[in-house]
Order: sequence, then structure tokens, then C-alpha cells
Amino acid sequence: MKKINLFNLVLIMTSLVFIFAACSSDDGFIRDETGEEEEEEQEFGDFIPISGDLSGELGPNEDYIVTDDIFVLEGESLTVLEGTNIIIDGTGRPGRSPEINVAGNFYSYGTEDAPVYIGVKEEDRTEENIFRGLWGGIIGTETAVDFVLEYTTIEFAGAPAEPGTSIVAEGELDEGEPRYAVYWVNPLGNFIMWHSRIAYTKDDAIRNNGAKTLIAYSEFAFNGETGGESMNAKSGVVGDFCYNVFYSIATNGLKVANSKGRQPQANNNYYNNTLVNSGWRRSQSGRGASLNFENGARGKAFNNLVVDSRYGLRLFPPDDEPDMDNISFGNHFYYGSDQEMVDGFHPVNGIIGQDIAGFEDVVIPDSDVYGEVGENDPLFADYEVGTFSPQDFRQLNDVAFMTSLFDMFKLQPTSPALTGGTTDLEPIFDEYVVNGRTYVTPLPSEFFGALGSE
Repeated sequence: MKKINLFNLVLIMTSLVFIFAACSSDDGFIRDETGEEEEEEQEFGDFIPISGDLSGELGPNEDYIVTDDIFVLEGESLTVLEGTNIIIDGTGRPGRSPEINVAGNFYSYGTEDAPVYIGVKEEDRTEENIFRGLWGGIIGTETAVDFVLEYTTIEFAGAPAEPGTSIVAEGELDEGEPRYAVYWVNPLGNFIMWHSRIAYTKDDAIRNNGAKTLIAYSEFAFNGETGGESMNAKSGVVGDFCYNVFYSIATNGLKVANSKGRQPQANNNYYNNTLVNSGWRRSQSGRGASLNFENGARGKAFNNLVVDSRYGLRLFPPDDEPDMDNISFGNHFYYGSDQEMVDGFHPVNGIIGQDIAGFEDVVIPDSDVYGEVGENDPLFADYEVGTFSPQDFRQLNDVAFMTSLFDMFKLQPTSPALTGGTTDLEPIFDEYVVNGRTYVTPLPSEFFGALGSE
């Protein structure tokens, strides 16, 4: 073997060290031969990397990429301004699924013309990733106060919970269980979702364990793979849920249970919502619905339009029933293109119309509109009912990107669902005032569902 002269070896190594030293320095830049500086990290393009403790404002009209967990500390606020995109650099794997952890306040103030987007890179927005859960969601702690979404879209959340995170530490989730797109927990807090959208989540879009809550004029699509709701509310949640559209939710669009032992008692009003093709992916036998009250919850449910879903309004059966002395409901419009759907309008595993001992007076309201298979087509503006069968839903044959739900599910001028709703219902709160902004609660309409006519 040819030996390398020691002197020559030292000379070569010294030259390499000199060359490397001339091209780099401690300030994080790579320098070319002309002395011009180029940033060491080029992979994020025009996006501004953010992570760690964060407060103040993001935007307006800026693009950010979240490279690791963000923490909004107690007493601090993070405000996202109009036209801002927040891309989460997540893969859904442990250690690579950032979350936005909020111990203070979170405000996202998009506008109709310049909305906010919180989600993933464009190349990751694929149908194959709809239930992947690529990042950890926006997770509130018990000290978090205000949560506001205005004209904001959240997508592709639900990565497995990781050890050491707040949601695992407080016992809400076990390590490895899918996180929610949004988790809130303070009964003294405020929760506003206004003209916004949450889509393509592994589990619940929202798990709310306490807050004064208004969700209105918003869209939900493909929440939950084999289980999960769009809104899963527990004790401490009091508020109004109206003029929302829910499409292909694994279990319920809206569900409330007075569990978790917090005060005040859960009290939710559900009115003028449209729910289509929901409840079919829930793998547990006897579960899956559209609207659900259980376990001591109270509230009102009127004027909702439920189409091709597994069940209609469900009041949980005895031993886990809602607060029946403080429940009122009626004026629902049901359509089913399959016998299983029709059989579920007033589900046999609920209380309504089932002649159960002690609940004989809980009958099907005369104000409900329902019929046999194919009767009472609501005549949506841009969606044909009966497109999928229950088997199609269970096999995920309907999974696809869904946009502009508010355009699709408006009613044609000849729709039978344009009349029959009641306006004799008062919201729980006339208005919600959060961070100096006032949100006036919409009143009920005589049409069924969220949208009325074109």
C-alpha cells in the first residue's frame, strides 16, 4: 500500500480547515467566494420560521412556518391578523408534530377578503392525508381565557399526543391518542368561532371542556376517521350553535354531555344547522348521529336540517339521559335516501318516540318533517342527495376535498325546507363581547338548516 507523506497530509488538512473557515462563521451564514452572504437555511423559502414562546401579532399578510411547538404563556396573547398563513411543519410522527399550546389568549382575525389559514404545506394537502393528523392542534390549558376564530381555516390536525404535553399531563388524552384540532378547558373563558372552517381532522374538531361559546356561520368537513365529533362539549360549556354546515362527520356534528364535573351545567342551543352524510364512520355499534344531548346536559334544538345521516336528534337513553326537565326540541327536517337513514330519524337507541318507561311523554314532535325513503328532498343548490349509501360511507368511498359548503347546501327557491322552522326561540346570550369585539347572536329563521335560498 502506498504511504501518504505525513507532511502532505497535514498540509491538506490545514488547507481544508482554512477553506471551511473562509466559508462559514458563527453568525449562521454561508459565505461564497465573493464574500456575499446566504442564509444557511433555505428550505422554508419565503416563509418565516417560528417556534417557542410567542406573543404579540403575526401578520397581516405574512407567511409563517411552525418548526416546533409554540407556547402562548399565561397572561399573554397571540393575535393572527388578516391574510396570514401559518403552515405547520408536521409529519404526524412523534417529535415531528408541533402544536400551538395556549395558556393565555389566542385570536385569529381573518376577514372575508383576506382569511387566515392554519394548516399544512400545499403539497401535503392531499386526499390521502385527510385523516392522517399531521400536527397537534391548538391546545388550551386551564389558564387559557379567550379563543377566537374569525374567517379562519384549520386543517389536517390530530397527530398523536406526546408525553409531557399539557393535554396528556392533565389526563384528557393518553400518550398516542389523536389530539383535537382545538381543545379548550376554562369555564371562565370565551370561545368564538365566526365564519370559519375546521376540516380533515383525525378525531374531534373541537373538544370544549368549558367556555362561554358561540359557533356561527361556520363549516365542518370530515372530522374524525372512525370516531369524533365536530363539537364535543362537556360541562362548563354554555352557548349558542347556529347557522353552521356539517359534512361527513364521523359521529355527531354537535354533541353535549354534562360530564367532567365543572360548573356551570352544560347548556347548549342548537338551531338552524345543516348536517349532511354524518354518523357513518363511528365504528362503535349504536353510536353515530348528527345532534346529541346526554349525561345531564340541557338546551334546545330546533330548525336543524339532517340529510342522509345515520341518526337524527338523539337524546341519550336512561341512566345517561340529558336533563329532561330543561330540554326542548322540534321543527327538524329529515331526509333519507336509504331505509337505514329513514329508520334513524328518531333513533331507537334514544328516547324520542320510543315509549320508554318513565319517558312516555317524550314523543316525536308534530313540527318535525319526515317521511319514507326519498321523500322531502330538500333540493340543495349544488348537491345531489343519495350520492352515497351507508356502505359507501363506512368504506370511506365519499372521502374527498370539500370546499364552498355554503354554496353547495343553499336551498333552491322551490325547496320544501324553506318554511316550517320556528322563530320562537331566544339565544342563551344576545351577544358575546370578547377582546373588545362584539358578536351578536343570530336569531332563528323560519327555514330549516343554515342557509335558506339562493
